[in-house]
Amino acid sequence: MSNLKKIVINGTIWSVLGQLASLLIILVTNILLARILSPNEFGQVAVIMFFITLSNIFIDSGLGGALVRKKKPTQADYSTVFVTNLIISILCFIVILFSARFVARYYNDILLKNLLIVAGFALIINAFQLTQNAKLIIDMKFKEKAIYRFIAVMISSLIGIYFAYHGIGVWSLILIQLLTIGINVILLWFFEGFFINFFFCKKAFKELFAFGANTTLASLINSGFDNIYQLILAKYFSLSQTGFYYQAKKLQDVPGGIINMVTQSVIFSSLANLQEDKLIFTKAYNKITLYFLVMLGFISTFVYVYAEPIVLLLYGKGWIGAVFYMQLLTIASFFYLQEQINRVIFKVFNQTRQILYLEYLKKSIQLISIVIGIYYLNMQILIIGVVITNMIGYLINYYFSRKIIGSVSSFEILTLFKVSMLSVLIVIIIIQLTTLFDLQNYMIFLTIPILFLLYLIGLYLLNVINISKEIKYFTKLYS
Repeated sequence: MSNLKKIVINGTIWSVLGQLASLLIILVTNILLARILSPNEFGQVAVIMFFITLSNIFIDSGLGGALVRKKKPTQADYSTVFVTNLIISILCFIVILFSARFVARYYNDILLKNLLIVAGFALIINAFQLTQNAKLIIDMKFKEKAIYRFIAVMISSLIGIYFAYHGIGVWSLILIQLLTIGINVILLWFFEGFFINFFFCKKAFKELFAFGANTTLASLINSGFDNIYQLILAKYFSLSQTGFYYQAKKLQDVPGGIINMVTQSVIFSSLANLQEDKLIFTKAYNKITLYFLVMLGFISTFVYVYAEPIVLLLYGKGWIGAVFYMQLLTIASFFYLQEQINRVIFKVFNQTRQILYLEYLKKSIQLISIVIGIYYLNMQILIIGVVITNMIGYLINYYFSRKIIGSVSSFEILTLFKVSMLSVLIVIIIIQLTTLFDLQNYMIFLTIPILFLLYLIGLYLLNVINISKEIKYFTKLYS
């Protein structure tokens, strides 16, 4: 158990460091490009990425997660997943190839056709890294995975910035996407070897697909609804509003992406080893969820309070329209990421069908807010609907996931309530302070130490977590 803890911690550290390094490069690149390109051009890419994102989920088909869950995947398993990914990626590209002109016509933007077709090549390239990435997770080689990703992001970003400065416009964003995936594939092949072949096993496919089918449908539905706002804003409002939303989402996804990546790789892979003993699993899982809840609470509070100066600092006044989206998406992400952590239970104990059913229920609720938002052409209703849907989704997933391990209690809900109320209280206090002392723009950052101190004091007074005790725990673990 002690060894597993170290593996989880080491894997988490490397995953976080790797993701942080990569996201830092992406963030800097995005800042530079935002000062060269317009919100309209980012809006075009936002529309394109809706189709690319959904296609990538369909290509993976949940088979990567099925490989991770399987204790000892065979060569036949790896090869079968690779062949499946490749075939689906080619089919998806063909669909995009023939539908690109209809997309362009729908949005009255002829450039979207060529952008979508070129971006579609990323689907085929991506099929050559999915299986090898899964193997890295299975082998707990998070350090190597992080390094490959960082190198790919660094090189592609530098090339993209260079061409953006030389006037290729929105194409620089597409170029970065293609190069990132392509370079990562080359690094994986060169250093990890091309260990798979074109062998397809029906038995292996049926076994793996049984796990992956439900998670894939759930991911498709979730991602479709998550990204559909880009299409709605582009159609009923403007590409500029789509650009504001897209940039806000990318900024908000920096902390969220790290946490979600750690959850779906390190935590999932590690907890899968404890599936035989529910008592030990529950104890480890409760500890992990507590850490993530405290971390998410602080990140959400920080981003919400400092959204405006962050946007001004990174993108300039021309992007101030992204602040509204960023604040509400941060609240939505707080509940969404908790829901994703709960879904680890469904995956570990092979109850993925429940994920699909719960996703149906959640999106039915979200669809109502979308219809109302479109009817009244009101962006506030659209985005607030995301927040409410994620809150309900978390509560539903919590209840059913805990039933699987026989540990339905009020502790986690009570802790989440405490953290949420603490965050709201801190936001009110900081707003009052900025108003009282007339702190504007970057001057608001002066309140960061106060926010941090209030959060720590609040955690202690509300008996959420004992920071000093946890520090001693980690020190003892590594002593």
